[in-house]
Amino acid sequence: MKAILALDGSAPSLVARDLVVGLPWPADATIHLLAAYQVPVDWTGVVGSTMDWVGDIQDAIRDRLDEQLQAHAAPLVDAGLKVEQHVIRGRAADAINDLAAEIGADLIVTGSRGRGQLASMLLGSVATEVATHAPCPVLVVRLATASRLLVATDGSGSSKAIPERLGAWGIFRGSQANAVAVSVPDDPAFELMVGLYTLSDERVGALRAESAGKAQTDGEAMAERLTSIGIPATVDVRNGDPAHEILAAAEDHGSDLIVIGSRGLGAVERLVLGSVARNVAIHARCSVLIIRDGQAPH
Repeated sequence: MKAILALDGSAPSLVARDLVVGLPWPADATIHLLAAYQVPVDWTGVVGSTMDWVGDIQDAIRDRLDEQLQAHAAPLVDAGLKVEQHVIRGRAADAINDLAAEIGADLIVTGSRGRGQLASMLLGSVATEVATHAPCPVLVVRLATASRLLVATDGSGSSKAIPERLGAWGIFRGSQANAVAVSVPDDPAFELMVGLYTLSDERVGALRAESAGKAQTDGEAMAERLTSIGIPATVDVRNGDPAHEILAAAEDHGSDLIVIGSRGLGAVERLVLGSVARNVAIHARCSVLIIRDGQAPH
């Protein structure tokens, strides 16, 4: 198993490292530590400038980052994990996703935000961009533990892939889980949406019943599959906006990790589901693991 851990020395990235240290990785696991940097631009416009100073600064940055990675890696090495270091020039999100594609990573682990006040405003930026474009699952870490999982399911390909992925990794085996599924909201917004399709009241009622039944079936199927791979799970079926209900369920169950598929179903369903994974990743108080479909476990 190959996991990338993005480290920039910020408190959130060190929380991510501590979570990695505490997980029961398989014997063949390698943790690839990554630090990215960008070199300064010569704005002097001096004709004939060789910009040798930029090369000197770049060497100094690389050496410093390599030293920092080695220091941050100590707890991982002490835990008996195999570690490889990568100091890469480029934008952080690009460097992370490019390395993941290059080495065939199974998982990317990143803190919820980077260094400093500006970086906090941009969590944005790196964690969300990585999760959006990564070639593999992404774990956005906010807590150093992951022993109580909330696993969201909607019957989509990405949510159906969750048990297979978790089972192949084995790093959450023995954790407790709640499988949450959400049916359509019981409010006027639903009538307005379906009204666009000129559906009758009877059809609206039938859609509600169908959605509730499907949510129950999806939740039970997910709980059964999780239990079969060593993650005992119970079912929690809710009604309302999916992202809101998933976040509320995580609070109610004291979850320290939400596991969710990267996207929902087809075009009509997306009118109801919206960008659920994105909203959950942005607003959750706990860590969020986003599983992408179409990716077989390594």
